Amino acid sequence: MKRWLLYVVVSTAIVGGCVAGLRPALNDAGDAGLIWAGGIALVVQWVAFGLMLSLRGDGRGFLMAMAGGAFARLCVLGATGVMSTVVESSVGAEALLLGLAGFLFLLALLEALFMHGETTVRQPG
Repeated sequence: MKRWLLYVVVSTAIVGGCVAGLRPALNDAGDAGLIWAGGIALVVQWVAFGLMLSLRGDGRGFLMAMAGGAFARLCVLGATGVMSTVVESSVGAEALLLGLAGFLFLLALLEALFMHGETTVRQPG
């Protein structure tokens, strides 16, 4: 639980810092898109990382959690891409999709840092 909470705090700080740093370069639509991208990415990553942590002792379960997290990231990115092209909104689609892809990639790399040394897989037999 401590590791998950630390991941939540660090990932929120990273996304918040990226959004704050990029805001001056964006218009209102781009700003809204980047904020939405950060929020979506954080929720997806928190769930995926929590699932990986909970299944880290089970070899097959851990691999399934990793694969499921990757699949969830791709599905969320694809669904967001479709929604941003179909639904008319004041959210900048470019900033939303590029921000979401970047945040998901960055936070997936962060997962590896938090899982390092934590994964112990039981051998069958």
